[in-house]
Amino acid sequence: MTTILWIVLGAVLLGALQAGLRQLRMPEASCSWCTRVSGHTVTGHTVDTCQGPRIAEQQRADIDAAHQRDLKRCAEQLTERASRREAEKTRTDTRLRIEHIGTVTTRGHEIHITGWQFSALPYGVKAASSQTFGHRGRPEQTYGWSVQELHAMAHGGACRCDVVRLARTLH
Repeated sequence: MTTILWIVLGAVLLGALQAGLRQLRMPEASCSWCTRVSGHTVTGHTVDTCQGPRIAEQQRADIDAAHQRDLKRCAEQLTERASRREAEKTRTDTRLRIEHIGTVTTRGHEIHITGWQFSALPYGVKAASSQTFGHRGRPEQTYGWSVQELHAMAHGGACRCDVVRLARTLH
């Protein structure tokens, strides 16, 4: 009977010793951020040394910066479009009335506009005198009219001749 008593006493002491050691043992380091993200307990590092939150924050910052660049580019495009519309409106508002249609031809890499007559005042105002216009070289606008518009009037419509190809390089 004493042997059994000693065996039981030894088992109780061993159990108590194991329980005491478990409580004394340092808990394994675990990362609450990685545990939350993965759904599993992640050990080996703590949240203080974890790279996950820093990487996530950098990704958010990169996305925000890209979004800000997109917003800035869109605003610049809208400003550019408004500027072009305003320039086109100004150009059309200051057009002189055409009194006589001339010719628009090319010679080498030059556009020659000859024989055109424009009123001396803008389109909506009657003029007593007119101005003859002739230009050689690369005119971009003539009295508010673009080279393409004058060329279309001279030909009676759109075409694909050398003037059209050369006029595309004016812009």
